[in-house]
Amino acid sequence: MAKKSTNKKKSELDDLNFADGKVHEDPDIARVRQLEKALGIEKSNPFGTTSLEIFKEKLSEMTNIDLQHMCEKVGIFASGSRQDIKSKLLREFKSTNKGSIGMTVENPAVQLDPNNPEHQKVLKILGEI
Repeated sequence: MAKKSTNKKKSELDDLNFADGKVHEDPDIARVRQLEKALGIEKSNPFGTTSLEIFKEKLSEMTNIDLQHMCEKVGIFASGSRQDIKSKLLREFKSTNKGSIGMTVENPAVQLDPNNPEHQKVLKILGEI
């Protein structure tokens, strides 16, 4: 009886992409989403994120009422059609996040404790980027 080889060789089929009708998220956006969740940006930022791609995705999933509540939270007047409200929110998001260097200076440096399990997740994500 022949021994089975334990060395798994990577075939060309492992890297094959196919159309299955599902929307697959970009791995970089997934990492940003994990990092923002670990750092608590969802709670401190009125938009819930600092990534434009993630914010656009959130806007597309929101109802009209959700869009109006977001406008109230951000401090802009929710008038016009659904598309008008989305464009106002996008403009406000871009103008708020334009000076990211200034935002970084205002916030104190984050101290990560390697013994804390939540901070270990952040350190792992930062090591992958």
